Amino acid sequence: MGAVPVWSVQGIVLLRKREAIAAACARYKVARLDAFGPALRHDFVPGESDIDLLVELAPMDRYERVDAYFGLLDELRALLEGEVDLVMVGAVKNQYLARTIERTKQPLYAA
Repeated sequence: MGAVPVWSVQGIVLLRKREAIAAACARYKVARLDAFGPALRHDFVPGESDIDLLVELAPMDRYERVDAYFGLLDELRALLEGEVDLVMVGAVKNQYLARTIERTKQPLYAA
C-alpha cells in the first residue's frame, strides 16, 4: 500500500502532498486514486483550475461507501486548497470522455 508518483511536471501540486493524499486514501479505504484533466496539463492554474480525480473505493456496504466518498472529497478539498472533482470509477457514461480519462490518467495512490 502506498503512493504512486505522478510523472507530470504540472502534477507537482499533487506530488508535494502525496503523503497526505495517501494517508487520506488509506483512511477512507481507497483502492486506487488517479489524476486526470487540467492538473496534468500545461494549462493548470493553481487556485483557478479544479483538480479532477478518479477514485475506486475498496468493497464496502453502500452507507459506508457514501461516508467514505464524501469524507475523502472534503479532506482532499481542504488538503489541496481548491475545488476537487472526485469521479467514481464507472460513473462516466460518455464513452469519449471515459476513453480520454483512461488514456490520460496518472496514478496518485494504489492500495
